[in-house]
Amino acid sequence: MYVRVAVNIPTDKTFSYSVPDPWSGEALPGRLVLVPFGKKIVTGYIVETDASADVDNIRQIVEIPAGEPYFSEADLLFYRWVSEYYLYPLGKTLFDILPTPVAPKKEKVVSLTSPCFVGEDRLKMAESTHASGPPNGKLSAPQGLLLSLLRERGATSISDLREEFGNASYLVGCLQKKGLVILEEREVYRAGRLPAETMAQRVSLNEDQKNAVRDILPGLRARRFSPFLLHGVTGSGKTEVYLRLLEAARERGGGVISLVPEIALTPQLIARVMGRFRPEEVAVIHSGVSRSVRHDQWRKIQRGEVKIVVGARSALFVPMPDLRLIIVDEEHDGSYKQDERLRYNARDMAVVKAKLNGATVILGSATPSLQTYFNARKKKYSYLALPKRIENRALPAVKIVDMRTAREENSELPILSRTLKEEMSATLAEGKQILLFLNRRGFDTVVLCPDCGYVFKCLNCEITLTHHAGSGILQCHCCDYAIKTAFHCPACHGERLRSYGLGTEKLEEEVKRIFPRARVGRMDSDSTGRRGEAERILRMLAKQELDILVGTQMIVKGHDFPAITLVGVVAADLSLNVPDFRSGEKTFQMLTQVAGRGGRGKSPGLVIVQTFNPDHYAVRRAQQHDYQGFYEDEIKLRKNLHYPPYDRLVNLHISCVSRDRGKAGIEKIGLLAKNMASAPRTGGHMEILGPAAAPIAKIKGRYRWQLLLKSSNIPAQNSMVEAIRAEAKKRGLEVKVDVDPMNFM
Repeated sequence: MYVRVAVNIPTDKTFSYSVPDPWSGEALPGRLVLVPFGKKIVTGYIVETDASADVDNIRQIVEIPAGEPYFSEADLLFYRWVSEYYLYPLGKTLFDILPTPVAPKKEKVVSLTSPCFVGEDRLKMAESTHASGPPNGKLSAPQGLLLSLLRERGATSISDLREEFGNASYLVGCLQKKGLVILEEREVYRAGRLPAETMAQRVSLNEDQKNAVRDILPGLRARRFSPFLLHGVTGSGKTEVYLRLLEAARERGGGVISLVPEIALTPQLIARVMGRFRPEEVAVIHSGVSRSVRHDQWRKIQRGEVKIVVGARSALFVPMPDLRLIIVDEEHDGSYKQDERLRYNARDMAVVKAKLNGATVILGSATPSLQTYFNARKKKYSYLALPKRIENRALPAVKIVDMRTAREENSELPILSRTLKEEMSATLAEGKQILLFLNRRGFDTVVLCPDCGYVFKCLNCEITLTHHAGSGILQCHCCDYAIKTAFHCPACHGERLRSYGLGTEKLEEEVKRIFPRARVGRMDSDSTGRRGEAERILRMLAKQELDILVGTQMIVKGHDFPAITLVGVVAADLSLNVPDFRSGEKTFQMLTQVAGRGGRGKSPGLVIVQTFNPDHYAVRRAQQHDYQGFYEDEIKLRKNLHYPPYDRLVNLHISCVSRDRGKAGIEKIGLLAKNMASAPRTGGHMEILGPAAAPIAKIKGRYRWQLLLKSSNIPAQNSMVEAIRAEAKKRGLEVKVDVDPMNFM
């Protein structure tokens, strides 16, 4: 017997090994194995079995560790699809997706030998192997209590019993002698931390919600692939629709995967799910879960012991038997894209997984990504709308503050405009809460004119030029177009050009200075680094122990706090002017989502947006809550410039330890790419941008460049990637491939 094994190395190949006869029954796809590889012994996963080998002098498997397969044939089909689409080796894909193997946890577990009931704190035997009642004398009160607990809970570990009985081992020993309990070693699962609070409230559906559930149920019941876009304004009750459909899937015995973009959102979703289902039915999967707990959760899911999985993007890969439903909440969010190693997009792969499993997939958002809405318009997805907030509450009013005219008496640009400060004072006086949002996605500063709002952009790519103060240039990091740092505005000839940038810590300090009596909190990646800190801040906000919360993207995603009536967007231009063709889309989504945090209670909400570009279509459409108008504005630009959803992008990150060797190699690679792009082909657009220096030109001793490939001909694009990889390898350069990139930094 022979098997093919995928190992964790950067090659698309799998390797043949023979299986010693004693292990022939164990050599199944999905099993972890130890194999000789060169002079080392490495781990790998069996992906195929065969009766013959394709090489001479074949080597034997060294060991097949005890355990079950980590994936089925159906799971492997999905993993192969991911590997092939993202141009990432299968072996490395499996090692990125699968949980780190850990030894199972075993504990001594106590269980009853006979059924029993409790009366007046004394145990009486309903049925017993001993006809004369409890053997070896009467039971002590602690022994009776312990037996009562075992009857209620079932088999329980000694370690758990010690929490309530300090002398648990002694009591168990006494009960063993009486023949009332059995002590044995069993595998036990390591449990993750679940939120203490649950949200069991079940609300009545409005007509729009009822229609959405009604339209989704037939495909769910029929077990056919059914993709939906659920487009619901902020506060329209999308979560209640998800929960009703989750209940419907579970009624039929099916499994469910429910995804959220951020770890910080999982406690809120888990609390709602646990309000409808028992905790033991729910597994939580995300990067914050320890590797041992993740491993045990994986096994429980695979064995069919857990049928509901809640988590961030990595939860998509669990081996769920009888998968019926996948929910991708806030589907537009860039956090679904993994930016390291296997650079997958969980939203897109959710659709693929649903198709392979004949399942229903729901992509939900108040601001759908252009890609998703485009697919709905093309009838690839069914479109469902929730156009009104629950109880017909009004969407918040949005007021635009033109920062070009917001200078203070000393001609300096304020962090907080007079309008925003006045509204903050009024809100605090009413005892309501405030969110101040600052998007820090931009790594480097942009150069703009504070008099007219002009921003320096690339002539080729229509994206913002990045300011490199050290070298005195403004540079495009897609095509390498660059100009010297300007001293005059090309539009109004003003001489007050500014590099614009701001951080949340500085904003927090300014708020405390202006409002010294307010209780101010900050929520960003720095302030929430410790486990549980994000939940603590959100609890404080929910209990109204904070008056003002300053934060980044973390505060705008899916949170529901009725006392928040004022939302301030301090610098909309930080997202509008990042070097990214999606900057308009991201700005519209950000403004709409952050506006949606306000006015979710009975009091109306107000949003103040500070910007140097008040007439930008993304800003104006967000002010009007006009998604359709924004889509029409944006899709024309995408089509004209061959950006997604019309062409697929592949961004190649190329690096080298030697700057000179890297520059020489990158020139050859650029020439190769341009020659291949200009060659005749069967069809489809092909365009090369770059190679250009990466925005961060050197990391960990490696010099970095980028090469962006645009094409509607995916096979030709994939062939070009392979040719570039081969050329780079010859020249000592490393290439990392990012298919459908979301981040160009």
